[in-house]
Amino acid sequence: MLNLKSLNHVHFTVPDLEGAERFALDFGLIVAGREQGRLYMRGAGANAYCYVAEPGPETRMLGLAFAVEAREDLDRAVAEFGASPVRALDAPGGGHAVTLRDPDGTPIELVHGIAPVAPLPLRADIRYNTGLEKPRRGARQFMPEQAPPQVIRLGHAGVFVTDHARSAEWYARVLGVLLSDGVHMRGKTLVGFYRLNRGDEWVDHHSIALFAGPKPGIQHISFEVQDFEAQALGHEYLKKKGWSPLWGIGRHELGSHIFDVWWDPNDIRFETFSDTDLCTVDKPGEMFPAAETLTRWGSDMPAEYIMPRGTPGLMNG
Repeated sequence: MLNLKSLNHVHFTVPDLEGAERFALDFGLIVAGREQGRLYMRGAGANAYCYVAEPGPETRMLGLAFAVEAREDLDRAVAEFGASPVRALDAPGGGHAVTLRDPDGTPIELVHGIAPVAPLPLRADIRYNTGLEKPRRGARQFMPEQAPPQVIRLGHAGVFVTDHARSAEWYARVLGVLLSDGVHMRGKTLVGFYRLNRGDEWVDHHSIALFAGPKPGIQHISFEVQDFEAQALGHEYLKKKGWSPLWGIGRHELGSHIFDVWWDPNDIRFETFSDTDLCTVDKPGEMFPAAETLTRWGSDMPAEYIMPRGTPGLMNG
């Protein structure tokens, strides 16, 4: 088992790089650099970048990258799990990386030594007057401008897998992830939400989700924003810019986070989230029937969320 520290970035080839950049800027990401024809984008946090895109004939994920605790983890990945040789990263912040392949051949990168950047300032947290607690007195509610939200970090990603049991075993054995919650229908696991194993440290409910699908690939990428207000204002901003909403705003039952999902011009599902659950190693994994676990509130899940675009639905019938 390797010692994962965090989810670091995603890397795609896209047929429309200019459109990818326009959408990402409206979504709330910031250009961090351009190297070797690649576009690197960051959030307001300390990661040098969290999204990488380069031109290609089709939309394809080149890497879902996790940061590891030590350089030795890269060497162990090569020696014990058949990763590619350690290579230097020609990207903002430098560092080194190896590439693993999950059972479907999906590229999973491990990175180490990428120099952090100075976090960007965030606006002040909004103070809410609730029914029982009213801390804001004698002051008008602070109203942020309608603009792209400040994306803080890449929080999690969903990946389509063709054999959930086989993939779940690999991700647990190699990356050490732990099942937080799963969704099943008629005895078949449809989705598993997995968190990093950081012992007693509090971590997100999931950093990766495995979705049963007819073919492998990316399902969605999800970025944390400051709060629900940022999501709502960002939602309206993206609508005014003419981008295509997919699902949201709503609140998930599992993980509890508020979500808002959009299509980018290259058919990648981008999600903002806020207010997610945190867990330690002590949380037991639980399984729930699909009918009870879609949303706490919000619109019904569209078929295009749970399946690769253009393929038959997995949740119908």
